[in-house]
Amino acid sequence: MKKIILSLVLISPLASAAQCALDNQYVQANYQVSKQAAPNMLAQTEQFTLWRTPHQVAEQGRELVEMWQQLSNQQIRPIRYFQTQQRGIEYQPSEVQGQQDWSTKYQLVSDDFIAKMTLKSEQGEGCEQLQNYQLVQGDTKIELAWLVNKKLVSSMRISKPQVTQTLTLATVRFDKAAVLQQFASWDSYQTTDYADIGDNEGDPFLAKMINLGFIEHGASGFYDASGKALGGGHSH
Repeated sequence: MKKIILSLVLISPLASAAQCALDNQYVQANYQVSKQAAPNMLAQTEQFTLWRTPHQVAEQGRELVEMWQQLSNQQIRPIRYFQTQQRGIEYQPSEVQGQQDWSTKYQLVSDDFIAKMTLKSEQGEGCEQLQNYQLVQGDTKIELAWLVNKKLVSSMRISKPQVTQTLTLATVRFDKAAVLQQFASWDSYQTTDYADIGDNEGDPFLAKMINLGFIEHGASGFYDASGKALGGGHSH
């Protein structure tokens, strides 16, 4: 009898971790990003929301929404939505430069990057298990608090001599219906293929996009010391 009880105790944390991952597939996570140039200066703050289903993820800022869809062949297709105009621009996977890592989009910081960091401590278990990581690259120090079984950044601080950036999870909901409704709302926007923009200069919205150029990063705006995006950054 004692052996059976012991085996259940050993198995249950694993089971709860797997159940947690299953329960948390549909996510609405609200983040605050702050940027402080010097200790005595007022920090600049912005908010964005990370929306997630198993094969779609979006970073929603005040105006711009960066969305990525994971296709059946594992390629990633980006779509950029403009909420005021209710318009979107779709890209083909072949139009996206560089290697596309789904974990970077899905959880704001890639599995490979976390693997390079040093685990300093951990606390909690199951859905609330929190791992604290650190990485020093030259004069840059990166600290990450990681909700491992929710695959969510709890907080991340990037400290450089000139500036400190902090990403903080403010609130999170796991409401499948609300998440699917939000993605359906964006899906109803009128979209144009990126390759066709040049042929549609008569469209005032697209003409404006051509003149303004494109914002080349996601709402989180986090990059490592090499300039590679830690957050939802990508370039075209």
